[in-house]
Amino acid sequence: MRPLSSRLICRAHNRFSPSTVLWQHFVLPNRPLLHRQCLSSSTTASAQDPAYDDGQLDPPQETSELKQAEAETAEVEEENIEPVPKVGKGTKNVQKEYHSRQISLTKSEKLLAVARAAFNDAIEYDAVVVKPKRIVTSREERSLPWCLAQEERTMPGIDRLAVEIERFYEYAKPSKFESIARRHLIEQVRSHVRKVFPDHVIEVFGSERTGIALATSDIDLRLIRQSKLVDPVKPKLPPTPEERSQGLRDLHKLYQSNLKQHKAYMLSALRHARYPLISLQDRQSGLVVQIVLANDTSVSRVIMQDYMEQYPYLRQLYYVVKTAFDVRGLSDVFRGGFGSYSLFMMVVASIKHNPHPRNDAAGGLINFLKFWRDFDTREHGISIEPVEVFAKGASPVMTDTIKAKLKEGTVQPLPSYMLSLRDPADQTNDLGRKGIAIKHVQATFRSLVKELERDIRANERHSILSPLVGPSYLLDESQRFKLVHYGKRLVTQMQKTLSAKATALRETEKDTGMDRRQEDETPTLARAARDREWQRSVDEVNERLRLDVEKASASELKEASLGIAPYLR
Repeated sequence: MRPLSSRLICRAHNRFSPSTVLWQHFVLPNRPLLHRQCLSSSTTASAQDPAYDDGQLDPPQETSELKQAEAETAEVEEENIEPVPKVGKGTKNVQKEYHSRQISLTKSEKLLAVARAAFNDAIEYDAVVVKPKRIVTSREERSLPWCLAQEERTMPGIDRLAVEIERFYEYAKPSKFESIARRHLIEQVRSHVRKVFPDHVIEVFGSERTGIALATSDIDLRLIRQSKLVDPVKPKLPPTPEERSQGLRDLHKLYQSNLKQHKAYMLSALRHARYPLISLQDRQSGLVVQIVLANDTSVSRVIMQDYMEQYPYLRQLYYVVKTAFDVRGLSDVFRGGFGSYSLFMMVVASIKHNPHPRNDAAGGLINFLKFWRDFDTREHGISIEPVEVFAKGASPVMTDTIKAKLKEGTVQPLPSYMLSLRDPADQTNDLGRKGIAIKHVQATFRSLVKELERDIRANERHSILSPLVGPSYLLDESQRFKLVHYGKRLVTQMQKTLSAKATALRETEKDTGMDRRQEDETPTLARAARDREWQRSVDEVNERLRLDVEKASASELKEASLGIAPYLR
């Protein structure tokens, strides 16, 4: 949906000084918001994982200030509404860098740029099969981590696919050392935030919280004031305008006073959008962290957990689908792709609406590709709870506010080809409204289904899963190597720290033991001294008694002698 107002144009006789500078400073940074307004849900619709990844926020793809300006300039130029005004040398350099960047775009990025330009002009674009990103080096399929050995390929093709998906899941999920590195980074950011806001809470949300994060996935953190946690109901409510303003001030302070120039991070950027955020990249791990002023996501998180319990293979299937989109650039929401939460719900919708009889990840993958390949996005929308397909025109997924604006004619509806997917966590939130590339997605699915079914029937390819996710190994190899190496270093450091603590503890226990022995010996010595004293006293008494007895005996003997003396005469 787009506003009917035209682009803001500088009418000054001298466009560079000062009008162009003012335009660049005040208008250009907010250009995406001025250009069009998307069909949006109510503020509670942001209860998603992550909030900006469901199409509600254009996440930052370029994290430096210059590249951010280039990206926003690119969006302006792609509109083709007004010619670029003639400006001074500084702006020409930015334009030159932008055009240079346009030349260096990958094929998939160019396809998405064409789709976005058509969307901006409210016209159709031709659907094209999007190929995976090109890689300079290559790797044989037989050596991919999820590939079966030759002697294991005797099973049917569909069973091989199921095994490969299981192995790919084990490969793609964070390893022991990668998990350690990710957890350490979360605690590191928390400690840095506490230096500025000791009473604030940093909450993990998004794929890291729900347990569907890939090894190299971004880490999403939510900045919350302690006062929001006093009342258990308050965090689930959308922020008031005052709370939103205060949160934005907090984010500015955190960025300017700590994270902007922090030596632990690079490419730090503060992005203003519906959900403002700080984006930064950790130097040691290479992971990207985004601190977002997002709404509560507990409702969508519970729903996702319920689905994963209901369908045990859902997590494995999601990993394959997410990676297939990643290697083709189709998960880039900023360029019109589909974010993690939307992809997750697309997988769930395909299972609920058309479950595969195998009831496993292999059947689910084939079913997912076919279901969305054939889905008529022009006529129908789709709901997960309840499970139904509805007429888009009769039951549009939007808030009453947007409906009123459409009726007034102040905004225009989305193109008819756009996917309409009702969010089970919010019936007014359309998860497909940012997916401009849906026509490319469906064309790509048609190609993948043909190739996948052919490989399953032939059952001769080294890896049946390779056409979907094969390039991911080389695309992520260097980053995962860095991440694993960092995790191992952390473990070594922790072991050294624990060893030092254990040594200190043993020394303390040794000293304490000596003290205890001394303490134990003191009563013993005291008792011995007491016993000796008592014995001496007893001996003295006995000696006195003996002497008394001897004296008495001598006296009695003398008296006896005197008594018998007369008789002796």
